[in-house]
Amino acid sequence: MGIIKRHPLISFFVIVFALMYLAGSVIIFELFAIPEIFLWILGSFAPTIAALIVLGITNGKPGIKKLFKHFLIWRVGFKWYFAAVLIAIISIIVSLAYLFSQNLTIPTIPILGLFLMLLMGLFLGPLSEEGGWSGFALPRLQSKYNALTASLILGVLWAVWHVPLWFVPGSPQSSMPFWLFFIALVSLRLIMGWAYNNTKGSLIIAVLFHLFFNFGNEFAVSTLGVPINSFLYLATGALVIYAVLVIIFAGPKNLSRNNERVIHQSI
Repeated sequence: MGIIKRHPLISFFVIVFALMYLAGSVIIFELFAIPEIFLWILGSFAPTIAALIVLGITNGKPGIKKLFKHFLIWRVGFKWYFAAVLIAIISIIVSLAYLFSQNLTIPTIPILGLFLMLLMGLFLGPLSEEGGWSGFALPRLQSKYNALTASLILGVLWAVWHVPLWFVPGSPQSSMPFWLFFIALVSLRLIMGWAYNNTKGSLIIAVLFHLFFNFGNEFAVSTLGVPINSFLYLATGALVIYAVLVIIFAGPKNLSRNNERVIHQSI
């Protein structure tokens, strides 16, 4: 308990990685007769679980309530909702460009299937993770570093946190180059840091950026049929350009021209 109180941010990352790598190890090595769905849920919710554990020990109920209040920040301006959707639009544009370049036809797009893809994608990843990554970790990192550095650190840790998925047979990650995934996630986290700071810490916006990133990838590969590696090269390049533009126009200190970066405020 004392260690967690003295080092809450480090404790958060230790718990996050421990839960994810434990769940991954059980699946990979078939250590226990536990249904995989429960292990996937444990791994997916690890960031939020870790945040709740650390906040419960360091700040109690007030700290937990403060975290969840950031899910209520929704009046942030239409442009930030569009910026989130733009992540998926970029994926669709590069996917269509690939199909046209290869003289391939666009398959029939099932509208109901897209809705279900969005709904399912909301809970495993965006909602299950961003309370921890954006709500807990980012403000504390930004208390120590400028916004650009904080987002880069978080992006690197976020990417490495996914490593067990490369060893799970049949997972989407098992068939993609890690270095491309790494660059994509670091770039996305930087873009998300820009949005987070410009919306005064809105976790709704953080969730939407994460959601439309996942949705765009799934739509491109599963629905449009773009080969995953070809898509990753194109989409990652586009994300890097997006991230570089954010740095140029928003500046590294706060990733915002109008707002100070969101930092942790002790209760």
